[in-house]
Amino acid sequence: MRRLLGNLLVTGLLLCAPAWAWAGLVQVEPATLGQGQPALVRACLGKEVKSARAVFLGQDAPLIRGADGCFLGVVAADLLAKPGAGKLVVIADDKPSASARVEVALRNYGERRITVAAKFMSLTPQQLSRHKKELRAQRQVYGRVTPQRFWRDGFIKPVPGTVTGPFGRRSVVNGKPRSPHGGVDFRGAKGTPVAASGGGRVALVQDSFFGGKVVLIDHGQGIVSGYRHLDVIKVKNGQMVAKGQEIGQIGMTGRVTGPHLHFDVHIGGARVDPLAWINLSQVLARRLAGR
Repeated sequence: MRRLLGNLLVTGLLLCAPAWAWAGLVQVEPATLGQGQPALVRACLGKEVKSARAVFLGQDAPLIRGADGCFLGVVAADLLAKPGAGKLVVIADDKPSASARVEVALRNYGERRITVAAKFMSLTPQQLSRHKKELRAQRQVYGRVTPQRFWRDGFIKPVPGTVTGPFGRRSVVNGKPRSPHGGVDFRGAKGTPVAASGGGRVALVQDSFFGGKVVLIDHGQGIVSGYRHLDVIKVKNGQMVAKGQEIGQIGMTGRVTGPHLHFDVHIGGARVDPLAWINLSQVLARRLAGR
């Protein structure tokens, strides 16, 4: 009873801090999560707990013990996640331990209207079959949750170029709505080196119909980054890469009209804003190290 009253008191005192959601021993930052945005999870579960993970919107997120003894990790709301109240549950040593309420908010990333040649609007049966096969292989990697953490310091932009295609923006092509943009496009000349945004293992090298030459990197903890339309690929499946290591060069392979890099990030299978993740990864890395 005393412990219950203590938890209720702490929860009440901390409700005034809008950046955090508290429920028992779990903290989620931010408490309101926009579509396509990541959030930090901190769970203080005691020294006797050996392993922990967070479950949110059907996603599993491994948590890693930080320098302060608490478990830390990241969850995300997909770009098309349904707005409303969600529940995050922390599983400690395979048993539900604590939970927190997280609100998913609608986010408007804007829209653009373009006109393209009719040949870009339809696929032959052979092209459609190829695309579906390639998409299945990519989804298998994006949905993978590797418990290990292959990265240490925060992530970086893969190229220094200007963003020309922002995350989440919807396109209306020849009057027909298309899926929102699941990554960011960076301007760059053909041959510009592309760096791994963070340390990890190359999980897929593919020459795809839409994305051209593609590299997917598994960074562990359910974090996967993708690099598309490459002209040259300089890594192989299964290869370990370091943050900043050249993995390829900007090109215009696949269905594109000019050279650029499409860069995307998935967390637990959810499509998230890569630039938001880069910023959040810096915070997570510092907290894991106790800085």
